[in-house]
Amino acid sequence: MKIIFFLIIVLLTNNSCFAQNNIDFYYQDKTKATETDSTAYKSYLENIPKEFLKKDDEVLLFFNNAAFIDDVITINGKKYNFDNYTCGYREIKISKGNKKIKITSKKKEKMEFNLKKGIDYIIISGDFDNKWSVTFSEYFPAMNCL
Repeated sequence: MKIIFFLIIVLLTNNSCFAQNNIDFYYQDKTKATETDSTAYKSYLENIPKEFLKKDDEVLLFFNNAAFIDDVITINGKKYNFDNYTCGYREIKISKGNKKIKITSKKKEKMEFNLKKGIDYIIISGDFDNKWSVTFSEYFPAMNCL
């Protein structure tokens, strides 16, 4: 009986690890923020209408437009169309109350990950080979046009 229980635990662990094989995770802490990042945040605060700014109970997701061109993604059940290319990143706010982010894509496999405490910004890109790239950031990142 102990052997069967052990095998079930090993299979469940392997299955959860395989589900994340298509994701590369990265992390940016506040000590790595540059003057350019501070300028980008200031620009965000000045140029985005107040009602559209991220609130304290929200996470701001940055999606690389080039990686998701002509795609439809679903984030925690809500669909977003990336039907035409625009330079840069698309910003999408989600509630921190979800604790988990589930994203599916027509082009890429689905992915799921937990929100991390202290993280207010998440950059989601993708290699062009069906792989996701997720960067957790404690600071507002400056983005280049891609």
